[in-house]
Amino acid sequence: METGEPSNVQYKVESSGKWVEIALSRMDGDHLIIVYSDITESKEVQLRQELLLEELRRSNESLEDFTSAASHDLKEPIRKVHFFTERLKEKLQERLSSEERKLLERVENATARMRLLVDDLLEYSHVSRGNQEVEDVDLNHKVQLIQTDLELMMAEKEATIYAGTLPVVRGYRRQLQQLLHNLLHNALKYSKPGVPVVVNIASQTATGKETGVSVRPEDQDKTFYVVEISDNGIGFEQEYAEKIFNIFTRLHGNTEYTGTGVGLAIVKKVVDNHDGYIAAESTPGNGATFKLLLPV
Repeated sequence: METGEPSNVQYKVESSGKWVEIALSRMDGDHLIIVYSDITESKEVQLRQELLLEELRRSNESLEDFTSAASHDLKEPIRKVHFFTERLKEKLQERLSSEERKLLERVENATARMRLLVDDLLEYSHVSRGNQEVEDVDLNHKVQLIQTDLELMMAEKEATIYAGTLPVVRGYRRQLQQLLHNLLHNALKYSKPGVPVVVNIASQTATGKETGVSVRPEDQDKTFYVVEISDNGIGFEQEYAEKIFNIFTRLHGNTEYTGTGVGLAIVKKVVDNHDGYIAAESTPGNGATFKLLLPV
């Protein structure tokens, strides 16, 4: 009160269990205005919300720990099933009928898919933890590394990636590389048969309200790096543009395009870890564009 600034104090009356807010302000050198308000109802709602959020946080942490531990423990049994199935097929090679050989191949294919799913779940649990160090990350360098990693797939798809100048952002180096890897891998995977893949990556800066992406009210005037990744692939119906970021969501069967439905969920989790946004636009047969917003 010595500064003349109004002040508010909240406290709980233990005898009655009521919450009271006292607002004080100075009228002049000799007079004060003191207002007492019963805020019990709103305070109890606030405390319940805080309790629910804390319980949700603990539940999420427990789920992430379980996913990480279970996925890690599953890797070795799956590896052994795959290994011994191969050994069995080799030893019985001369005695197996074509039908029996196909059955063993189905076991091998199933374990390979399970191994991929476990790897993806481990990756998802890692990005959920967010315990890496924040640093300057050059997205130009990351795209170059990813193109090297995907070199064989790019050759198979006759793919060309055109990348403009991308920003250097503050974030988690490994997570951002995983994000770009998943988006570029999807652009290659969901391509039209017999059509060379073309991927364009462009970047600009814009405020939240200028991007065309739905952002929170407090981010409307915030400046973002906007990175757009567009391809000429098979595309998808726009009604699935949000659903595709849910874990285990797949728009195509394994017979058409293999996958686990975890890749874009990882992308969304990484974006959330960086206080950013991601949106997708597409029409069937006309490719897809992913618009990534990262804070400047």
